Amino acid sequence: MLHILSVNDFTDDFLYSLWSDASKRKGKSNSSLKGKVLTNLFYEPSTRTSSSFYSAMSSCGGSVIPINNVQFSSVAKGESFEDTIKTMSQMSDAIVVRHPDSGAADAAAKVSSVPIINAGDGNSEHPTQTIIDGFTIYNFFNKKLSDLRVTLVGDLKNGRTVKSLVKLLNRFKNNHFNLVSPENLKLSSEFPRSFYETSDINEVLKETDILYVTRVQKERGSIHDYSLTIKQLNNLPKNSIVMHPFPRVNEIPLEFDTDKRAKYFEQIKYSVWCRQILLERVMK
Repeated sequence: MLHILSVNDFTDDFLYSLWSDASKRKGKSNSSLKGKVLTNLFYEPSTRTSSSFYSAMSSCGGSVIPINNVQFSSVAKGESFEDTIKTMSQMSDAIVVRHPDSGAADAAAKVSSVPIINAGDGNSEHPTQTIIDGFTIYNFFNKKLSDLRVTLVGDLKNGRTVKSLVKLLNRFKNNHFNLVSPENLKLSSEFPRSFYETSDINEVLKETDILYVTRVQKERGSIHDYSLTIKQLNNLPKNSIVMHPFPRVNEIPLEFDTDKRAKYFEQIKYSVWCRQILLERVMK
């Protein structure tokens, strides 16, 4: 049984195979998961992750049980997380879980009789978003994930997509990381301090291949406001890319969306492509 709980759960070969198949399929529908059932179990709000899993499953011929607001489930009556997982295990072939507590996906995997896919657990990880982010980089840098200058900006303390992406890209040779955040939102100490850290993004924009922008997670107590300007973004190299896992608040101006370096809507398109293949791998 294949659980997807952390970036550490997939090898480079697993990723390259998934990305290769996603590139060939390009999100086209088939019936590979006909008769299969996926539960979307979301204890936190979601637009893109829940919808893309729903779209991916449906386009492969499967069905989805959507529990996108647990306040209308038996959780509101006091049902434990473990009992909810055990219950949905009896009705589905895999469960996608998003939860506000770090470690929730691991806890689910311990009691589930079907695969668990971590769709974000607290401020810990978001491994399937990293599959998509990695695929975006793989596509726009000619299948290369090494020798890249990666600048991550925003709420690095609570950004689970940041942590998962750093874990992935840190596997590959000669990647250089610039971490841009105020002191109170710095990346946690579990990561190498050889990364370059600054609170001034203007220091690193001209030396950036990938600008990965994240919002400030006020729901986790983060306090900070920032907005990049068109003038700042135009300091990026012409062959760089700008990514954002969304939701966007005001970090990137809307006027930048038409710039060829803006790849965040491609990320969203790729979310269905990659999750189709991932679901096939997990439910085979």
